[in-house]
Amino acid sequence: MKENNSIDVQGQIEVDYSQYDEAVQKLKPKVYQQGDGFYCLSGPDQETGIFGSGDTPDAAIQSWKSALEERFRRLHGEDE
Repeated sequence: MKENNSIDVQGQIEVDYSQYDEAVQKLKPKVYQQGDGFYCLSGPDQETGIFGSGDTPDAAIQSWKSALEERFRRLHGEDE
């Protein structure tokens, strides 16, 4: 991540969305590599969008999916 918590869009990598579930295939979050980490984002930034991170692209997407599910739970007033 950059100092200002923004993702360097130059680090965007291609993803084969067909190997993921329907939510990932439809929403197609962007995946970025920065240094040793990978970041997955849909939305304008990590604070207001849905954001995940991991050591691999797959781990970042799985983290993003967890954040997406948490967002839906909060929006629908469900507890974990």
